[in-house]
Amino acid sequence: MPNYICMTCGVQYAESATPPAHCPICADERQYVKASGQQWTTLDDLRKRYHNEIRTVEPNLTGIATVPGFTIGQRPLLIQTPNG
Repeated sequence: MPNYICMTCGVQYAESATPPAHCPICADERQYVKASGQQWTTLDDLRKRYHNEIRTVEPNLTGIATVPGFTIGQRPLLIQTPNG
C-alpha cells in the first residue's frame, strides 16, 4: 500500500489503500485547498517527475531542494559543525 502525499503542503500520511479524505494541514483556515480540490500523489510518482539537488550554500551549510519546485517550496538546511 502506498503512503499518500498531499500535493499542496507535501505532508506524507500513513499507508492506506486509498488517499485520505482530506489533509488536516490544508483544512486549517490558514492554509488552502485548490479550487480543483484535494490532490494526492505517492513517492513512486514523485520520483518520475522530480529529483533532489544538494548544494553548498556556504561553508558548512548545505541546502537540499526538490526540482522542479514542489508544493509550498520548503527545503531542509544541513548545518555541519565540529561536533557533527
